[in-house]
Amino acid sequence: MTALEVKNISKIYKIYGSPAHRVKEIVLKRPFHTVFHALRDVSFTLLPGDTLGIMGENGAGKSTLLKILAKTLKPTSGSLTVTGRVAALLELGAAFNPEFSGEENIYLNAYLIGLSRDEIDARKDDIIAFSELGDFIKRPVKTYSSGMQVRLAFSIATSVNPDILIIDEALSVGDQHFQKKCVDRMMEFKRAGKTILFCSHSLYLIQELCGRAIWLKQGKTEKIGETLAVINAYSDWVREKDAGLHIKDGGAKAPGGPRSENPLWLEWIKITDEEGREKELFNTGRHVKLSMRIRVGDSRNRYSGHVGIGLHRNDEVIMSGFTTKMDNLPPVTFRDGQEIDLSFPCFPLLAGQYYFFVVITDEYALHSFFHQKSSVFFVEHFTGELGVVKMDHQWNIRP
Repeated sequence: MTALEVKNISKIYKIYGSPAHRVKEIVLKRPFHTVFHALRDVSFTLLPGDTLGIMGENGAGKSTLLKILAKTLKPTSGSLTVTGRVAALLELGAAFNPEFSGEENIYLNAYLIGLSRDEIDARKDDIIAFSELGDFIKRPVKTYSSGMQVRLAFSIATSVNPDILIIDEALSVGDQHFQKKCVDRMMEFKRAGKTILFCSHSLYLIQELCGRAIWLKQGKTEKIGETLAVINAYSDWVREKDAGLHIKDGGAKAPGGPRSENPLWLEWIKITDEEGREKELFNTGRHVKLSMRIRVGDSRNRYSGHVGIGLHRNDEVIMSGFTTKMDNLPPVTFRDGQEIDLSFPCFPLLAGQYYFFVVITDEYALHSFFHQKSSVFFVEHFTGELGVVKMDHQWNIRP
């Protein structure tokens, strides 16, 4: 039995330039609006005990999706099937009456979730204790800080023993002590087999709490699947966007003109595994080999020099650089058709998009004969390390 089934959910908003346009549309029976697609054909299924992280930039449709799942918003099209009791922590204070006290809002919110008066009476003390609001529970919610509202909202949502728990970004305004309490409670829910949907800009929390994830981009499902794979893809995209780049497979870039006008150039660059198979996807810690073929325009001329390699991430941050000169190799006498390899027996970089930048220089490594980007290749890992590189390490924990 599924806990939650989402089929082709879409949400469309009509955007009017002014209130007068809305009236004109009614009277003249002609459209005076533009259409904004907040969600487009989003689908997924969750079983009891599944935990789904939701990520994406602001305006991607995350909150719209959660409101539809919590049934506080109707989709324009598509279907939603929910099994069991749902509790949701969405926009800060959205379900509170600001004139009511915290205690009165406990009854209001718990009743909306579906609890009876007797059930609320039985849970009220636990809700108040978890919120740590003390005497403030008797005061109007309009006098609460944002952090106090989160305390109350989370305490109510998680104290009613829901089958499905939906958490939006609101936890980010809480203090560190209460955030830890919230995470601990969500971990309890996870161990108890509850279904959790967790939306956050904290990719670390999503990684730790969620078994699966969905990345929304402009209202569409960009990627859904195992959490770390989705996080890796999203992080790559964010880095590229922040850098203002659109990395594409590199063609030859020859200083001073096309290939035929250069004394030597690269016929091709290949990125392969240890068996020589060209690949676009590698795992951290596996063998990666960069191969290239040199072409010389006039075989009667002899050219000697060095080869330099730069390893770049997709935001053009250089990860490392190597040259035959730095490695104390003698100058290479280049010949037509010559092939050169550079091997990485245990590729240390963590998940991301990368490319090599190859430079052929003179024997002093001062003048560049030719340079070229490789195609972009991908690295993935599933062991949870953070950062850029996998460091060899060893623990020694003494009693």
